[in-house]
Amino acid sequence: MKKLLACCRSLVVLAAVAILLNLSNVSCFPLQVAVIGVIAPLDAGLAEFGQGIRNAVQLAVDEANASCCMLGWRFEMVALDDSSDPATGAAAAQALAADPRTVGVVGTYNSGVAAEVAPILAAAGIPMISPGNTDPALTLGDDWENPVRPHANYFRVVASDADQGPFLAQYAYDVMQVRNAAVVTETKPVSKGLADAFTEAFEGLGGTILITEDLEPGTTDYQPALERVAAANPELLFFGGEYEVGAAVRLQAEAEGITAPMMGGDGLKAPAYIEAVGVACEGDIASTVGAPAASLPSAQAFLDAYEAAGFEAPPSDFGPYAYDAANVLIAAARDNLRFGRPVSTADRQAISDAVQATDTNGITGPISFDAFGDTTNRVLTAYQVTGGAWVAQGQ
Repeated sequence: MKKLLACCRSLVVLAAVAILLNLSNVSCFPLQVAVIGVIAPLDAGLAEFGQGIRNAVQLAVDEANASCCMLGWRFEMVALDDSSDPATGAAAAQALAADPRTVGVVGTYNSGVAAEVAPILAAAGIPMISPGNTDPALTLGDDWENPVRPHANYFRVVASDADQGPFLAQYAYDVMQVRNAAVVTETKPVSKGLADAFTEAFEGLGGTILITEDLEPGTTDYQPALERVAAANPELLFFGGEYEVGAAVRLQAEAEGITAPMMGGDGLKAPAYIEAVGVACEGDIASTVGAPAASLPSAQAFLDAYEAAGFEAPPSDFGPYAYDAANVLIAAARDNLRFGRPVSTADRQAISDAVQATDTNGITGPISFDAFGDTTNRVLTAYQVTGGAWVAQGQ
């Protein structure tokens, strides 16, 4: 009898192993789902950036699942629109925080949206990695000189305006040989912060800011401000803001006879800006995060896979960073989730801790974070509109 029972047990074990192997061959035996959320402008707002972010995360998730990197687990991307609107972003964060399967979020693009999203995800213990936020306050608090990290779960893989403002000032002063400028800026914190960082650095180099004009939210008639700018006759018009408003300002500046080139940050550097303005923006300057992906050998496989996937929207400058952010979260989840156990609060904390400890190489270069959650790889590139396209000028 004992021999019979032993034989039966052996047969059961062998049958189970055979079933597992067969399922593994077919579908990597997925039993549980770990959600990588995306919060980005997909339907409205700066959708040109947001759609590339979403697609890049989808590619990272698809590759992770294809490689069967976690036995018994499958990654799923859940992308929610924020339309570049803080309230819409907050609603998206609430939805992801309420999903017990969520292990991390890639997003947001807009810093103003991140200010509402980060505390919601922090309350749920969910790590958030931004591929596009540049407001220094998100990592340093409102007093940059005496930094205090607002949220231990918040990280970014791009340089902030604490670097971008001085970078643009240096480019204007040293490369363009500009000695005076006018500043026109939207008043939302990230735009005003970039303009102020540029002003401080430019004046520190010996330049002169002739006039500063603040554009209140909802402003569509920029003529009064630009008349005052025209009267100052600047060598450079610096714009703090994003391409939608920037294009309108640039067109009205031309109507006012302002011939100086316009300069802005990563929010301005989009093909949509050139499409809206046309030949009037020839010679304009903008910076953006990182080096051009096409110039990085490490990014070629990503660019090829992105094209092969057939996404309608291009990756933009932020897609490669979203891809790296997603892979950081995937690696952290892989090392901390356990087979047969649902995602717990402790798991989310362990994943966040693993993100903080990241020290790896991504397609955009080295990836690690300082004590405030800022990237240690703070590369920026200046571009100029040349022949109707953004052309890289230097880092």
